Amino acid sequence: MKTNLILITLSFLSSVLTATAGEPSKPYTGSAEFEKMKTLAGDWQARADMGQGPMTVTTQYRVIAGGSAIEEPMFANTPKEMVTLYHEKDGRLVLTHYCMLCNRPSMTLVKSDAKSLTFDLAKDSEIKVDTEKHMHSAVITFVDADHVTQNWTLFDHGKAQQDHPFQFERVK
Repeated sequence: MKTNLILITLSFLSSVLTATAGEPSKPYTGSAEFEKMKTLAGDWQARADMGQGPMTVTTQYRVIAGGSAIEEPMFANTPKEMVTLYHEKDGRLVLTHYCMLCNRPSMTLVKSDAKSLTFDLAKDSEIKVDTEKHMHSAVITFVDADHVTQNWTLFDHGKAQQDHPFQFERVK
């Protein structure tokens, strides 16, 4: 009798846990700037010159992790693939850029307005600013629902070296 009661209890608990495991949690809602970034979800392409002549650059913004992060891969499936993850830290929009330069600068939102978000290297970033070549800042400008520009600034030995501008268009 005890064995049957234990089996029935375990069966009941198993079915309850299985039923609730699939229930979606409430999607994450963040700052106005983070929610604006979420509007980019989808496929995008741009023409850019990365030092070897004009080429097509594609990216796909994906809202992941219950709505608490945004993934942006560039040069997917190539040796130069990079990924930028946008998320919030202490209620503020930040990004971590996993770069083809084999480093990962972290940037914090330092300025925003209705059309643009400006990021700069975070004080707690692991980058050695005086000696390490790295992406130091980025500006994302929302032109309209189907057009967005990005301008990334490369630093080397503590000084700005060059900008990497992208003019993305939503792929429909």
